[in-house]
Amino acid sequence: MKTHPSKSELKHFLSVAWLAAHQGGQKSLKYFRKDVKVIKKIDRTPVTRADREGEVVIRGVLSKAFPHHQLCGEEFGWDKNYSPDYKWWIDPVDGTRQFIRGLPFWGTLLGLEYRGEVVAGVMHHPAINLTIWAGKGLGCYANGKRVYVSKIKKIQDGTITYGGIRRIASAPYGKKFINLVKSAYDDRSFGDSFGHALVCQGMVEANLDPVVQPYDVASAKICVEEAGGIFTDIKGKKTIYGGTCISSNGLVHSQVLKTTR
Repeated sequence: MKTHPSKSELKHFLSVAWLAAHQGGQKSLKYFRKDVKVIKKIDRTPVTRADREGEVVIRGVLSKAFPHHQLCGEEFGWDKNYSPDYKWWIDPVDGTRQFIRGLPFWGTLLGLEYRGEVVAGVMHHPAINLTIWAGKGLGCYANGKRVYVSKIKKIQDGTITYGGIRRIASAPYGKKFINLVKSAYDDRSFGDSFGHALVCQGMVEANLDPVVQPYDVASAKICVEEAGGIFTDIKGKKTIYGGTCISSNGLVHSQVLKTTR
C-alpha cells in the first residue's frame, strides 16, 4: 500500500489546483470593491456572491479532473459519510471581512489531504497577484520562485503576526501571548492565509490564528512545512483539525507555544 502520492502525481494535482484557484479567484475578484450584498450565515459570519460563485467554479474544475475525490468547501460543505483517500479542502474567499472592506489580503485556498496528511496546497491572493503553492517533497514556491522561511532565532529579533486580537485577548493564553508580541521587534495583525504566506516567504517569523477550520489552513500547512517551517495548533499538534493554528519558521515555534500551552 502506498503511503503518499508520487511526485508526478503531486505535480498533476498541483497543476489542476493552481488552475482551479486562479479561475475561482478571478470569479471572486469580479465582485471585489463592488457593491456586493453581504449575507450573515447561521454562525453570523459574513458571506457574499464572491464566496459562493468562486467555490462553484473551483468545484467544477476539481470534480471534472478528480471525480472520485471528496470536495470539502466552506460554502457548500461535504458528505461526511464519504471517506475517500483524497480530500480537497476549499475556501474560495479566506478573509471575507477584508474582502468586504476592500482590503486586498484575502485568498482563494485549496489543500489536498491524502489519508489524513496534507500533501499539496495552493494559496492564491488574486487582488495582489500572489500565488504560493507546495507539494510534499517538492518545496514551496511564490509566483514560481522557491521560497524559504526566515532564519531569525528569537521573536525579540523578528516579526510576529496574528488574527482576531479580541479572541486572543479573551483566551486563557491571551495575556502571555500579548506579552510575547510586546517583546517582538515588530508585529502586525495579518491573520488568515496572508499571515501564513508571509511566514512562507521569510517576511515574518510566526503567525497565530485563534479560530480556524480545516479549509482555512490545509493549504497553509503544507506550504509552511515545505518552506522549511512548522505548522501546529496552539497545543503543538501538527494538525489542521485543532481549531487554532501557529505557523512559524520553526526556530521560534517553541517560544510561541510556551505562551499558548
